[in-house]
Amino acid sequence: MALTREVSRSLKCIDHLTTLERLVPGAPLHESTTGRAGGFLLSTATPDPHPSRWKLAAYAAPALPIAALTTPFGIYVPPFYATEMGLGLAAIGGIMMAARIWDLVTDPIMGTLSDRHPSRWGRRRHWIVLSVPVLVPATLLVMFPTWFTGGQASKTYLTASLFLLYLGMTMLMVSHMAWGAELSTDYNERSRFQGFREFANQSGVVLVLAPILILEQSGYALSRTVLVGAIGTYILVSLPLAVPIAVGFVGEGPARLSPAPGLRKSLQILVTNRFMARILIADLLIALPGAVRGSVYLFYITAIVGAPEWSAVILASYFAAGPIAVPLWLWIARRVPKHRAAALGVLLHVIVSAGYLLPGEGDVWLFAGLFFASGIVYAGVPFLLRSMTADVVDYDKLHTGQDRTGLYFSLITTTMKFGGALGIGLAYPLLAWIGFEPRGPNDPDALDGLRHVYAFIPVFSELLVVALIFRFPLDEKMQRDIRARIAAHEAGSSPGDG
Repeated sequence: MALTREVSRSLKCIDHLTTLERLVPGAPLHESTTGRAGGFLLSTATPDPHPSRWKLAAYAAPALPIAALTTPFGIYVPPFYATEMGLGLAAIGGIMMAARIWDLVTDPIMGTLSDRHPSRWGRRRHWIVLSVPVLVPATLLVMFPTWFTGGQASKTYLTASLFLLYLGMTMLMVSHMAWGAELSTDYNERSRFQGFREFANQSGVVLVLAPILILEQSGYALSRTVLVGAIGTYILVSLPLAVPIAVGFVGEGPARLSPAPGLRKSLQILVTNRFMARILIADLLIALPGAVRGSVYLFYITAIVGAPEWSAVILASYFAAGPIAVPLWLWIARRVPKHRAAALGVLLHVIVSAGYLLPGEGDVWLFAGLFFASGIVYAGVPFLLRSMTADVVDYDKLHTGQDRTGLYFSLITTTMKFGGALGIGLAYPLLAWIGFEPRGPNDPDALDGLRHVYAFIPVFSELLVVALIFRFPLDEKMQRDIRARIAAHEAGSSPGDG
């Protein structure tokens, strides 16, 4: 009931926002009009060109619950269903792949819906609010299966529950990232928006892991059932708090819809967009290493390092490095083109990744050091790729006259999530093939196979990413030229053919 009241309150706030927007329909995008409804202070316009840290933090708030649905989910949930729910490694790999194929359908549909069917309070925020009543029951089903199954979850149960969970994730993630891309047209400021979102995402993972870490270090032997339940509880508490903060304090500019160039022409432009093709392939390959490592992390630290009680501490060190390193990568991205900064981060991560062949029994500090270094060098890569995507949306808008931010970011979330599932779909069958037993014991050959899966799949994937983005053509000069031509077109001049 408390959750229902929270969602209802959010919807009332947005409804009040609609009234305020009707009162100031011609307000420039950089101006701010505020009102109060249901106890929330509401902003009805896009933030200033250089928004305050408070506004950036409010926008980034939904990344806190999103964080639990990414890396912690991938680390703890698949092993939980493979072992304590008795479904097995190969079955979990197949189910995760099937659920991500579902995303191939729902993500572009969600992006197109939010682009073409705005509400009077904007194109994104109502979808963010509506994701809450989808994600809450889905979280209960996935994270607390024994409440509904009486003990063992079937493959059908997990598949259906994941489909619902991923639908809610699509509504939230596509809308949130597209909204952030639209809050600035500046080449560098876009990195700042995405950087704050990544800061919140990394901080959210630390918040998820903190109670697990404390309990583990206090000597409690936590079952995977308890660990997964802790992640679910975090989502159920943080989601209905973070969403009202974001939609209540950060506004949207008025949606500008122009006649579509036709489905065939739109698809042709999308498919032939050489910039987006590079980013999509790179994003798919970037998602692969984290998914591989995340899905076998507990096996590695248990079977190789022999220190499962340190799992949460070492994992938290990686994500604690993220908030420390995000400002550093923002600083780097202002001094070199953002695509070069991203390529540098990936290349440094390749070097660190090779070190995962070294740890053995008892090498807790070596493993922790590698993990922390990975967090430092990799922190800038995800948000810089999303900032690059926002620039590619400008290129598309110049050539189509359409603002298809939602569609483009739905493709990004699809590759990110599909790459994550592909990592699990590759890693678990490979572990089964080499004869690794998640419950143990394992012979030296199986342990060496685990080491190589953990280290080398990510290395090969990331070297391809460097080749794709190091010479990315859409730099700051080109982006500013595109924005100038879009502005001229919207003012009534011809944008040219480009």
